[in-house]
Amino acid sequence: MLRITRLDGHKKATVLRLEGRLTHGDLIELRAILAACLAANRRVVIDLAGIGFLDKPGAAALVAAERDDVELIGASPFVRELLQEVAS
Repeated sequence: MLRITRLDGHKKATVLRLEGRLTHGDLIELRAILAACLAANRRVVIDLAGIGFLDKPGAAALVAAERDDVELIGASPFVRELLQEVAS
């Protein structure tokens, strides 16, 4: 199960804090929230520190978001390695 917390208190960016498991089943919600944030013309940062599990479709969605200038922070070594694997 994925929990997404949207933090708009930052002056120049919206931070999305992800916690739990990011899997294929969570992508519709994540993509909708990302689209809304990007439509507001604010920089978007996704905090991955709370992600305990990530499948390949979830990783691919994050890599695609990163290509759209979304900044990914706080990734564990496991998550970072999977993101790099999917990106290459």
